[in-house]
Amino acid sequence: MTQNNSQFPFVLCQIEPPQNMHGGDYYYRTQSPGVNMAREKGVFVINLTSEHRRKWNIAAQANVLVLKNICDPDFLPLIKKRKEQGKVTVYEIAYDLSSVEPWNPVHFFYKDKENQSLAWRLAGYCDALQVTCPRLKELYGHLNSTCRVFPNQISHVPPERIHRKRDGLVIGWGGSHGHLQDIAEVAGPLADWIMRQPDVSLSLMAPEPIWSLFKGLPKEKRRLFQTGSIESYHEFLRHIDIGIGPLKDTPFNRSRSDVKFLEYAVSGVVPVMRRLEPYMDTVIHGETGFFYGQPQELTDTLTLLSADPILMQGIATSARRYVLENRLEAAHSQDRIQFYRDLLLKTNGVNDCHHLSEQVNGWAAMDGAIVTGRHIRLEPTKFERLLQDGLVAMQVMKDRETALRLFRRASAIEPGNYLPYLYLAPIALDSSETLMKAVELNPSSLKARIMLGDAFAQRGNTLEALRCFSNAADVFSDYEIPYSRAASLLERVGQGDQAGVFSEKAASLFVHGPCPAGMVTALPQRHYSSGALSESH
Repeated sequence: MTQNNSQFPFVLCQIEPPQNMHGGDYYYRTQSPGVNMAREKGVFVINLTSEHRRKWNIAAQANVLVLKNICDPDFLPLIKKRKEQGKVTVYEIAYDLSSVEPWNPVHFFYKDKENQSLAWRLAGYCDALQVTCPRLKELYGHLNSTCRVFPNQISHVPPERIHRKRDGLVIGWGGSHGHLQDIAEVAGPLADWIMRQPDVSLSLMAPEPIWSLFKGLPKEKRRLFQTGSIESYHEFLRHIDIGIGPLKDTPFNRSRSDVKFLEYAVSGVVPVMRRLEPYMDTVIHGETGFFYGQPQELTDTLTLLSADPILMQGIATSARRYVLENRLEAAHSQDRIQFYRDLLLKTNGVNDCHHLSEQVNGWAAMDGAIVTGRHIRLEPTKFERLLQDGLVAMQVMKDRETALRLFRRASAIEPGNYLPYLYLAPIALDSSETLMKAVELNPSSLKARIMLGDAFAQRGNTLEALRCFSNAADVFSDYEIPYSRAASLLERVGQGDQAGVFSEKAASLFVHGPCPAGMVTALPQRHYSSGALSESH
């Protein structure tokens, strides 16, 4: 490979479900890597959500497309077309989707076997898979023959802390409500220990349920910082001396990243972390931090540190040095860029790589675009906010009229977008008519066609339902749901033999998820014709 063709320019698009763009997950997995990659010569990066009004246009044109935790069948036809054009699509699994805990809003979504299978299918159908830690590669690496681990790294490096004698020692932790059970595991022993120490206090950046775990501490021994952006969390870290890392031993927690340790370390905070997979390959016990197992071991370690400020300073200095020498995002962005360039060379996509200057300039001029050099972040505009508010009204508030009004307002803003029709179909007076409009606006939508088939089936229109499932299979033949829906419908109308054929085909396409370590054989590529489904009409 010559220097010239190894440094060719390309456009990278990163798409993920809607989430808090000022939170830690978005910052470490999307924003920070994107900004740093865009600093490399010839690399243009654009970040947006899966509900963005221009996602299909941008995703179709980008040389490299990264789909983070996407579980939408409508991306399957897009990936197929991109393969034909030599463009690269990479799937990212950012956490253990099969072990999402009940507190997480997507818990019930991923408990559904069809949704799980779809996520695994997308991961396997893309040109490559990227994950955040070695454990996720052990679990899901078998889904795709090309799988790389890209750990979270650090971009924000605060000034070196000057360790000086304070009036007291501050123990700290910050995080979301999802860590309630993690903190609850140590809250009692930790509070008791703090009560016995005359010059020790606790600072938390946490929601009320976590803060209330320590209501027994007097006001002078506890301080609450309001949760906020990642920047406010960085500021919070300046106010603590020892940072704790409680984690219950659960499958979900075992696949987390080590970023909590990295945040403490780079901020000059002494890390005391739970002895669990995320930290086992990072923390050197007694040198860059401390491990603990049971709560008693945590308080024993705090006792040791509180009595030895020289030890604390040495640990903090070594931990910060580790991050500066090994875990800065800027030092690792080239690895990811080269991974994408190698994939483009492999797919011959390099022949299509050019600046796309006109398109990039157009994306940078969009409403909601935040431009930093060659990096563009498309924040939600009124259209996307209406969709999200409509879903909340429909699914959480159970307010049908409000949801209908919001979806219709979104449709008025983007009359050519199918998502408002797709979202309002479950509450529309005539769902089949609404879904036919969605199909008209996006003929490649597997989801709209399958939902339309379901609507016809519920009304007893077997022929039209089967035709919808057949059309979905025509759009993308390697997706099991059209066949399983047809099988169920045929079984109900007494066509058991035909139902068995489609049921068997659906079963052969079903993708299984987590794999025990060592069983890393890539899934075979299966290709089925939808002709048999068409004949069932």
